[in-house]
Amino acid sequence: MLRFLLMACVVAVVPLQGHANPTAETKEMDFLDLVDCEGNVLIQAQGVDAVNAEARAQGLVFPALGYWSPEGHCFVKPAPGDCNGVLKR
Repeated sequence: MLRFLLMACVVAVVPLQGHANPTAETKEMDFLDLVDCEGNVLIQAQGVDAVNAEARAQGLVFPALGYWSPEGHCFVKPAPGDCNGVLKR
């Protein structure tokens, strides 16, 4: 039980350390772990700027926990396709 609690705390805290001002995409499996957490919201839009604009419109908490796209182009400008972002409600 203690091991589970420790792992839960690590999973909750570690993503916050590297993403206070993210400028690179999160690794896919780490991103998917964030998507599955209760209270996190997935936003999809064309590029990181559009993800952030939609998140602000929904009143979500910044900074984002992570960004990811299958093609690796969230931070390419102009954005060539969809980017996914996870933020706290």
